[in-house]
Amino acid sequence: MMKRIAIALFLVVVSLPACNREPPPKPAPPPPPPKTGEQLHGQVMNAVRPFINGSPEASQQLKAALSTELGKLRTEVNGEKGRSLVEADIKDALKAAYDGERWLEVLNLCDAVDVMDQGNTRVVRYRERAIAEKNKPQVTMKGVFQIGGTPTVFLDLFLPETGQATDVKVRVGEEFYGLILEKILGDKEGVQLKYLKTEQSFTVKGVGQ
Repeated sequence: MMKRIAIALFLVVVSLPACNREPPPKPAPPPPPPKTGEQLHGQVMNAVRPFINGSPEASQQLKAALSTELGKLRTEVNGEKGRSLVEADIKDALKAAYDGERWLEVLNLCDAVDVMDQGNTRVVRYRERAIAEKNKPQVTMKGVFQIGGTPTVFLDLFLPETGQATDVKVRVGEEFYGLILEKILGDKEGVQLKYLKTEQSFTVKGVGQ
């Protein structure tokens, strides 16, 4: 009997450390999968999209935000895929701005494309056109008067390139400040001018039209 009691006590003593022992730590969870190219593209575009507009300060803001976000992609597994998607998006935005004749926005987006694709030939062409349009004289027609028996158009001009305002008196076929008076429309309803830098014609309505 005493022998059985001794054995039972021995087993209890031996089992106590095992009961008090802490369970082994759980294995660390696996790391999250890398972000996809699409996720990285969305991350960059969310950061830069507020600066895709024609405001004067947006150019520097857009370039700075784009450079910062693209820099973050260098450490990502799918960073190159994300970058290529961003580049395609910015170029699509540039073409949309160009087609919509939003010239200040075009200039800002040209600067943005330069961050990713310096020397792109389309950007060179778009920038030249946008600068020309930005500097296009703004014309107001005051009237048409006979001077020496020849219809003469009186115009007010504002020249964005220099910030100057002036007035001119011109006849059909005459060139002035990078414009040519092509024709007088109707009974003094307006005039048709050609802007020589772009070879594009446009109309200016007469007073009261």
